[in-house]
Amino acid sequence: MATELTDFSLRVAGAVRAELARRNLSREHLIPVLGIGKNAVYARIRGEQSFEVEELAKIAAHLEIDISALVSPAMQPAMAVAS
Repeated sequence: MATELTDFSLRVAGAVRAELARRNLSREHLIPVLGIGKNAVYARIRGEQSFEVEELAKIAAHLEIDISALVSPAMQPAMAVAS
């Protein structure tokens, strides 16, 4: 059963893509980090499925960044509208 993703989930996926691009890492780099298959990683990167909090924590730990580096950019548009 497909579920519609929120704007927040889509922006988190964008933040993950941006962080990978900054580090010149491919999407395949996340397969062993997350312990899930290629199709599952790609679905998350494309924004077809939301990242779970635990997955974001694994990505952040692997990249040696704070998880907020992946979540905060996703919150920016929402906060700008609320102001």
